[in-house]
Amino acid sequence: MKKLLYLFTIMLVVACSSDDSSPVTPINNDDTIDLYATGTVSEQTPAEAKQIIFGKWSFSSSSRLMASGCTFNSIEFTEDSYIMFITIDGEVESAFGSYDINAGADGNVSSVELNYELDNSLITIATLTDVVVTETNTEIFATFLIEWNLPEDVIGCDNLEGEYSAEKEDPMDESDPDDSDSNHTTFVGNWTFVSIVENDIDISADSLNEPCYESDDDDDEFIEDCTPATSLNLTISTYGTYALVWTGSNEGTFVEADTWSWTDETQTAFTVGSEENNLTIEIQTLTDTEAILTTTETEEWSPYEVYNTVYTFTKN
Repeated sequence: MKKLLYLFTIMLVVACSSDDSSPVTPINNDDTIDLYATGTVSEQTPAEAKQIIFGKWSFSSSSRLMASGCTFNSIEFTEDSYIMFITIDGEVESAFGSYDINAGADGNVSSVELNYELDNSLITIATLTDVVVTETNTEIFATFLIEWNLPEDVIGCDNLEGEYSAEKEDPMDESDPDDSDSNHTTFVGNWTFVSIVENDIDISADSLNEPCYESDDDDDEFIEDCTPATSLNLTISTYGTYALVWTGSNEGTFVEADTWSWTDETQTAFTVGSEENNLTIEIQTLTDTEAILTTTETEEWSPYEVYNTVYTFTKN
């Protein structure tokens, strides 16, 4: 969790469901997404298939989960990206990337490929086929086959291939299609990091060093000869997931992902992380093109030392 909240606590380091028929409009697309779409993906066009797979899919204990010490926890499809969680020897690891929906000669979908950026090139780490989404007693389920091609330095699993079944989670309560002007609708989407200013000092460069740190017990040690990331992006999903993704470092892509939620109905502040270890972030400015977020923190051992930090993002 120390690294998970790195971006929003860097100053300390270096110094419920919607109506079943309701669609939602993703921020980066003028088309609506039906959050409750079902169907056989191989019988759909890519545009139709995107509606069907959109959302967060979690795997039950009865699913085929375990292989070589790995547990496939969940996968979430946003409008143009996926966020995946796998438990490896008791530690939760996350992966993030774009996905491609491939079509055959008949125009219908043949497969869904998960991409990952490694060594400044895009590779395919998994291919999904035979995807079928059905509804039973108001619950939505998916079954599919998955073939993995996971590099050792991405996720250390030997083999997770096979057939899976998953249940679709409910979207956040704030995902109301009739409230298109809400902060929630504006905030959901993809953002590019611009700057961090702590107590009027710009510390933006430090935030790009995250891939260069490795954990050693309670300390983070800098990796020798590591180059910092060249970009940092933030994805906010309508299913309560956020992902921070550092790319461009010679140590590869670094991903930190967890949950987020609004503090109250005003949608002017939100928390990230678990109930036991979370951080409240306030929204100072939120438009279709820019987000300015702030935090106020104090060191536990120095309550009189206050850190006021301002984070700026632009919308992709």
